[in-house]
Amino acid sequence: MSQVQAMKTQVMQLRQEANIQRVNVSQACEELIKYCMEHQKGDILVTGISQSENPFKENKGCVII
Repeated sequence: MSQVQAMKTQVMQLRQEANIQRVNVSQACEELIKYCMEHQKGDILVTGISQSENPFKENKGCVII
């Protein structure tokens, strides 16, 4: 790729990045906290897994006759 083509590609990429809507970190944090609070009831890491749904629970030992 020629140097001119590489520079055109880079300029195009920079223009796309400049058009991205920016959000303040404080606003993003507030929205993230709000989202987490709204969805924590369905989060398995918070509520845990019931034994009937747990695919990794240990099976009872086998009985040898």
